[in-house]
Amino acid sequence: MARGDRRESLNLRVPPDLKRQVEEYAHRAGISINAAACVLLAEALRLERRRRA
Repeated sequence: MARGDRRESLNLRVPPDLKRQVEEYAHRAGISINAAACVLLAEALRLERRRRA
């Protein structure tokens, strides 16, 4: 599926607000929604590891 394709969706059960945030990030970054979810998750995990260190 092409980047930014309107048929693409986040195939996870997440709150609508979180889904919207991921979709907006994907649009701004010019990447797929699934790639955006991975990027945002990785960043959140890095921040959590720093917080715990």
